[in-house]
Amino acid sequence: MPKKIGLALGCGGARGLAHIGVIKTLVKNNIPIDYIAGSSIGALIGSLYAATLDILQVEKWFLELTYKDLIKVLLDPSLHSGLIKGEKFINFLQSKIGVRKIEELKIPFRAVATDLFTGKAVVFKKGDLGLAIRSSCAVPFLFSPVISDDKCLVDGGVSMPVPVQVVKEMGADIVIAVNLDSEYFIQEQKKEILITKINLIDVLEKSIDVLRYHLSQEHIKKANVVINPKVNKKSLIDFIHAEDIIRAGEKATLKVLPELLKIIK
Repeated sequence: MPKKIGLALGCGGARGLAHIGVIKTLVKNNIPIDYIAGSSIGALIGSLYAATLDILQVEKWFLELTYKDLIKVLLDPSLHSGLIKGEKFINFLQSKIGVRKIEELKIPFRAVATDLFTGKAVVFKKGDLGLAIRSSCAVPFLFSPVISDDKCLVDGGVSMPVPVQVVKEMGADIVIAVNLDSEYFIQEQKKEILITKINLIDVLEKSIDVLRYHLSQEHIKKANVVINPKVNKKSLIDFIHAEDIIRAGEKATLKVLPELLKIIK
């Protein structure tokens, strides 16, 4: 019996477009994807592929994204608990694949969010896909949390930046993890500048990077293969430079392809 292969797609804002390059390369090399679980942007990209089975179409959507399109999605101001409400984000998802339930997708899929009340990861296994993706992508401070079933749900990356364990529990024999937080260190040429000009936002951003880096390292230990796309530091919402980010995912996947094929065989 062939071994079942699962894909754990990590968080990382716009850097998550590298997931498209990863999936493109796996499909091109006839590596089956039997299960997908994602946190944050990993949940968004994973759900689009699980719904369509057409990664080239998913790629096309993002390559054609303009600043005007991005503003339409993000111009959804909230008066409390986050800068953006998130309803237009759901509209973007549904404009591409329609209103879907998780259990109706073409590949078994899970989205991971975090309950601020308990600190635990919440895994969406069925029900409204739009709600699941909105919850999984609710980046603190940027998007308002989702209040659902006595839970206060935010970004899945807060508790499980790379959902390897979720994919294993789905039944995967081989888990491929895509880690967008493989490095957080400041480039040498920028250190001197930051030391003299570092501000509160820089401190907050780098602190979150450090926390997520170490948390990711723990979660990927149980993966059979880890793909680490080398994506230059991008803004969380810098989706306009999709081509470069997607290419980074392709390169990182080609790098581990011999190892992956050996494990499968």
